[in-house]
Amino acid sequence: MSVSRYLLKPHVREKQRILEICCTSVECVIATGSGGGDRIELCENLEVGGVTPSGDLLKEVKGASSLQVFVLIRCRSGNFQFTEREVSSMVEQIEEMRLLGADGIVGGALTDEGNIDEEATSRFINAAGPLPFTFHRAFDELNDAMMGITRLRDLGVERILSSAGLSTASEDPQRLRELADHAGEYPVILACGGIRSKNIRALAELRELREFHSAATGAAGGVDEEEVREMKAAIMQGC
Repeated sequence: MSVSRYLLKPHVREKQRILEICCTSVECVIATGSGGGDRIELCENLEVGGVTPSGDLLKEVKGASSLQVFVLIRCRSGNFQFTEREVSSMVEQIEEMRLLGADGIVGGALTDEGNIDEEATSRFINAAGPLPFTFHRAFDELNDAMMGITRLRDLGVERILSSAGLSTASEDPQRLRELADHAGEYPVILACGGIRSKNIRALAELRELREFHSAATGAAGGVDEEEVREMKAAIMQGC
């Protein structure tokens, strides 16, 4: 994919600060919208890191909310080294989700050597068609993150979900800043990694970061509307 085609995609809102919430149900999506969240990453089985949601769930979510819905495509839990059969299955899942109204696709694959599986990832991006593609947290397992950013830019990836390899990104915000500096305008570094209202300000202070990802889980489980509201206020104050 050429850089010119990549830059012409209309879905990236430059400079705007975005809060993306990981959701596994319609109830979570509604709480996200009520709290002021901007975008959904839809998946199922979050306890294992998330897998591809059902088409029925996507249809329910699209009927219940006007928020953009980016769909995670991951055929199983575990590592990100996929067989040919698994890759083909995920290509079919991407095509299905695109037809059902997904606004973006989240996915990716690695080689056994810890590099980007460019062939598989290219197939995912091609199946997504005009939809923006986010390379998920497999990125944090790369041997060379800076080289990875360059290669993903060349492939046409619009976003990279990353905690800079930390379980809690706010422990060392400068590591995400370094990634964002290297990425420049594209691909966007979508900050993640244990982000909650209690620690998001450490990341929101970095002007290099403009998109943030959280599960926003409350004490009762699921997305907590007030948690979303507080995080959104924090990132907007940090502009």
